[in-house]
Amino acid sequence: MKFILYLLLAPFPLSGQVSGGVINFDRDDGEHCKIVMIEGRQMRQSTVSGTSVAIGSPAGTTDGEFRVFVAIRQTGDGKVRVKPNEFSALYSDPGHTRFSFHDIAAEIDARRMREAREESGGMLLNSQRDPRTQSLDVGGSRDRVPTTRRRSRGSLNGPAREGADPHEQMPGEVAAPGDLYLRAGTLQQGTYASGVVYFRRPRRSNVKVGPSDALFEIDIPVNGVVFRFR
Repeated sequence: MKFILYLLLAPFPLSGQVSGGVINFDRDDGEHCKIVMIEGRQMRQSTVSGTSVAIGSPAGTTDGEFRVFVAIRQTGDGKVRVKPNEFSALYSDPGHTRFSFHDIAAEIDARRMREAREESGGMLLNSQRDPRTQSLDVGGSRDRVPTTRRRSRGSLNGPAREGADPHEQMPGEVAAPGDLYLRAGTLQQGTYASGVVYFRRPRRSNVKVGPSDALFEIDIPVNGVVFRFR
């Protein structure tokens, strides 16, 4: 009985190249790793058990951060949780300083909400001062601001074309500025998510990021498996 219980609880690798829950991108492993074109970008992609993770080439910013385009697709059974806040990267300095996820999308959302509140407050103040607008439904006007914002955001998580090759290009979308970033969410079978991810150095770190410097390693954890790119 103890032996059977051990077999049930023991972790099994998802494929021959997964070791300790980490799948390393390897150009020589044509079965699981390949170079693909996604939304007009050449990207490195690793696939295991119906889950594909692809990344573009990291690019440095003037703020000393790095941005990377990431695409995650679920073609197998089950769900996939996309959690960008768990993504990280190692810098190319001798100590390989770990850079963490910078949630720019949340900052944009907060700014939009602040602007919506300020605009709503201004509309309310103007309606109180102008007797010609006293009969307007102020509450309705206030509600229309965030509604327009929500509609403009849209979603980067969409169903893949029926019968499409899982290694084909993902269909591009015209996204609002705040939707250019990868957001947290759940992918069902046949859906994908894509967007830009930013990595920034620790606040107390003294490492200097040069304009031509590169990242040493990027980790994209998905459902307990770390997709690693070097």
